[in-house]
Amino acid sequence: MSQNYEKLEADTRQNEKPINDKNLRLWPALLLIIIGILSSRLTELIADGPSWLWMVVAFGPVACSLLALVWWTFLSRVKRRERIIGLLGIIATGAITTVLLDETMYGPVLMMITFPLGMMGFVTGIYLSRWLHLPQNGLAIAGCILGFGYSLFFRYEGMWGDFTVKLSPRWQPTSESLLLNRGAEEEDALPIARRIQSIEQVSWPGFRGRDRQGIATSSQIETDWIKHPPKEQWRIKIGPGWSSFAIAGELVFTQEQRGENECVTCYNARTGKEIWIHLEQARLNDPLGGPGPRATPTLYEGRLYTLGSTGILLCLDPINGEIIWKVDIPKEANRSVPMWGFCASPLLLGEHVIVHASESGDKDVFGYKASNGELVWTASAGEHSYSSPQQMNFGSNRQAAILTDEGLTLINPTTGVVLMEHEWPHSGYRALQPCVVGDKQIVIPTGMGTGTRLLEIEVESEHWSVREIWTSKNLKSDFNDLLVHEGHLYGFDDSIFTCIDLATGHRKWKRGRYGKGQSLLLPEDNLIMVLSEQGELVVLDTDSENHEELASLQMLNGKTWNHPVLVGSRLYVRNSEEAACYQLPTNESSQIELPVDTNGEL
Repeated sequence: MSQNYEKLEADTRQNEKPINDKNLRLWPALLLIIIGILSSRLTELIADGPSWLWMVVAFGPVACSLLALVWWTFLSRVKRRERIIGLLGIIATGAITTVLLDETMYGPVLMMITFPLGMMGFVTGIYLSRWLHLPQNGLAIAGCILGFGYSLFFRYEGMWGDFTVKLSPRWQPTSESLLLNRGAEEEDALPIARRIQSIEQVSWPGFRGRDRQGIATSSQIETDWIKHPPKEQWRIKIGPGWSSFAIAGELVFTQEQRGENECVTCYNARTGKEIWIHLEQARLNDPLGGPGPRATPTLYEGRLYTLGSTGILLCLDPINGEIIWKVDIPKEANRSVPMWGFCASPLLLGEHVIVHASESGDKDVFGYKASNGELVWTASAGEHSYSSPQQMNFGSNRQAAILTDEGLTLINPTTGVVLMEHEWPHSGYRALQPCVVGDKQIVIPTGMGTGTRLLEIEVESEHWSVREIWTSKNLKSDFNDLLVHEGHLYGFDDSIFTCIDLATGHRKWKRGRYGKGQSLLLPEDNLIMVLSEQGELVVLDTDSENHEELASLQMLNGKTWNHPVLVGSRLYVRNSEEAACYQLPTNESSQIELPVDTNGEL
């Protein structure tokens, strides 16, 4: 019996010995791990990649991990008993980790980080066991536990513009939870008379200002910020969302997420205090951009129009936030919510409010009566669009321009009749605004490796003709809108700021890594303000020959995709965590002062 026990113990020790090179085929697993790591970093390695690149980033790591699992199960040359123990260890560790994960870590992070790290730890453990002369399965499963366990310490907060994952420590409260738990704050009791007076002084009517071209009137901004730095006027916590601002007098309007409610909020432009808030029960959980509204409120003829990320179109009284009318587009028009949510800031032309409903068929663009929300017309324009309708003025009449995955469509805003279509299919999303150039030309920007196109449009006796002037891959903006100034086009070529010649499409310069930020043009000052993805404001000269930074200041913390707004010398910025207002240095004669608080009296 003693001999049998000694023989069994010897066999056990033999089974626990590391497998030598002759038996173990390890190189396929190591190769798969390397490929998985590289695929997760493709957007950093290939700045001008095609639209399918983000799919490789999302699914490459998990695909390589699954292949590594297949390798272990069938191709590793490991004994059957060892393979079964290792496989059960992977399954058990993965299952336990999945149960214990923060709820935000499911979906993309599970595929891009959690499972790949678990398999990386497993393979690394096998590799180390050969050198440390330790039990192979024990070290492999220990590595697997460490790999899977890494994800237990974090919370997922969306992705950056280059598709890299943004993680935060799990135990730290989110900015949204801090906002919700701060308790009720005293509302700003701005007198009704002052509110009415403000609504009559619209200075920034909505998304990207008048005509949606991202142009601010001259303020004679001082660019020596070392001697004359901007002065912070106020800073507030704000709910998630990528909305910008609409501004009238002392009133600042935006959209944000607070818990299970999408909100339209009105703040005091002078103090940042909340004046009123309107709540709609809705929440979009976008795995890339995170929760919150995408569109920006529109001020028009004494009313405020908004579109939420789930498709709720509102007309509100800007004085107090009360509903005038409401339309649930997915419900009333039988439409599903787009992958990234409804993004179109409402366009008001004449008596109609126009939005894109993002679905294939003959009912893509909707024209509602601005007075009561009644549906007046529908039109066909692409399958999806994350752009906003925009006013054009070709010929003697106005048109609503829609940029979609299929190209450019011009629509009669009164009847919904499609006037002109230019086909330029794009397999990815289009989340950009077209740019008007003079009386006859229009720029169509497209990201993810596709490029930018300049068109010339002629209209005579209701006959429309379109001529392509050039298509250039020197400017491939993602969701970062372009600026036109003195014969040149400025914007982001992926994440690098770029200037190209409008006449030829040739690049003039490409410098300045600001991530996926947004920009604002001050044409009379020959300045461009870039709000970087990291929240830094950079002032550039519009020199078409050289990239020159004149001033810079870190204004926000965290991922910043929202468009900045400049009214006079007051700059309003926000992201999904905070909003702030700065008084920029300028000549005294150009400063715009808001009314001084006199305890509620004018």
